[in-house]
Amino acid sequence: MYRNCGGFFKLLEETVEATLEEKNYERRENGEIFEMKMALQLGRSVSQLREFASKAALCRMEGTEIDEFASKLF
Repeated sequence: MYRNCGGFFKLLEETVEATLEEKNYERRENGEIFEMKMALQLGRSVSQLREFASKAALCRMEGTEIDEFASKLF
């Protein structure tokens, strides 16, 4: 099932990277709107996405595994 959705997640990854790498600040997408768009595509609210990001960062610092996925669509 996850393999079938690999293209979707790869597209999300490329979108995030392209937005962050944009040097021209006038052409860069508004951060709040971009955050909301990513949350909607992942099936989360903005607050849930922020909670997940902070939990993932904490797990990465501690060296533990993350016990959930960014996407709530599964």
